[in-house]
Amino acid sequence: MLPTDRLHQVDRHPAVIDTPLGTVVFAVALGSERVPTGPDAVWRLVNGSHLHRWRHRDATVDLLLGRIEMPAWDGGAAVPMWAGIWQVQAHSAVPALSFSAELTDLSADTFCGPDSGECLAAVTAENDRFSVSIGGPDSELLAMQAADGRLMPADWADQLPADGNDDNSEYGVRYLDPAGIHWRLPGLATTEVARLCIATAWCPRDDDRPAAWFAVDIPLDTAYLHLTTDRP
Repeated sequence: MLPTDRLHQVDRHPAVIDTPLGTVVFAVALGSERVPTGPDAVWRLVNGSHLHRWRHRDATVDLLLGRIEMPAWDGGAAVPMWAGIWQVQAHSAVPALSFSAELTDLSADTFCGPDSGECLAAVTAENDRFSVSIGGPDSELLAMQAADGRLMPADWADQLPADGNDDNSEYGVRYLDPAGIHWRLPGLATTEVARLCIATAWCPRDDDRPAAWFAVDIPLDTAYLHLTTDRP
């Protein structure tokens, strides 16, 4: 994902995101084998983002994770937002991929549920004070990205449910109870690469201004630019 020869290696630590309503945790599996929670190496970029790396016998798994300063969609106050870009580069055949992001440690007064939009798979958790959203591509967008052949293998376009009918497909997006998203994706051939962007944002609760929900609808290219650009 990034050359590491000029990055500062730091102590290994879990890739999590602390929000006002709980902690976002990730899980990744290559075939039936789950990737360990703790990475094998972590580097810090100058702007504060971190590159986490797992070295598996079949693939190298990278996660570029950091806070992004983005203007709000309606010109109002910016919201705290974190973006994570996952990359899996296969060294040998990988039978299937799965990613999940889930908000944990929720308090009893928190209400959660799916909160999808056009080309967006998202969940939102709210209480009287805060709203937290997690979002990434839905099955329709995944199929379009595969057809483009830049972020994932082109032959995935024939395997992903482009009509959004995930329940009848082996692959696609599922929602986790109470506040999580699971992406089940096809496998990789040797040397193939797949990339997926998952974002998390939060804001004071305002039903008329769901700023966190709008914030997580961020293209991977935009997230990558902000995660790798030095801040003034």
